[in-house]
Amino acid sequence: MKKMIIVGAGGLGRKLFVCLRRLNTNHQWDIRGFIDDNPHALDGKKCDLPIIGGLSDWAPQEDEIFAMGVAEPSVKYKLAAMLRGKGAKFATIVSPDVILGDYVAFGEGSVILTPYNIESGVRIGEFVTVLGSTMALDGVIDDYATTAGFANLTDAHVGRGAYVGSQTFLNQGITVGECAYVGVGSICLKDVAPCTQVFGTPARVIGKKENFFND
Repeated sequence: MKKMIIVGAGGLGRKLFVCLRRLNTNHQWDIRGFIDDNPHALDGKKCDLPIIGGLSDWAPQEDEIFAMGVAEPSVKYKLAAMLRGKGAKFATIVSPDVILGDYVAFGEGSVILTPYNIESGVRIGEFVTVLGSTMALDGVIDDYATTAGFANLTDAHVGRGAYVGSQTFLNQGITVGECAYVGVGSICLKDVAPCTQVFGTPARVIGKKENFFND
């Protein structure tokens, strides 16, 4: 039995713990705890799982498997690189509430939570976080991207490291570029350029984002 460790003890990490407990009815994992560099991350929170160590000094063992409880794309990228560099292996977690079509592909370390449709032929990369978002046939979400609650992604292509905020709509066939940021409640009718921040209905450019993959 693998020891399951959740990376990050924030809100997503705690939601992930609830999901893991539901998935663990056959005791495939021994859910041990969170790792987080903030030892007080759970102060004042009701949670039955402890913080068992820090992120930066954790030494992954052969009998451990990790779940990514962080949603911010740039932070996910850095943490995954650090822990994988030490030999860590990550589980792909799909909530039992998610409605999945046929032939959906998931990369290592991705986390798909809450009961929304992921339709047939969708391709989801590594360390993608999907929180209550709907994606239509043959859509694509690239590595390290995050989509938040009630986002309608249609069949769009969400680029590597992009963030799509809650209550957004992406028009069919558009591309959200690498490291782009789509603000809450936006309606994107055309492509979003890489490293661009957009917001509004319809969405307009309001700023630029750094490409953290170049760090």
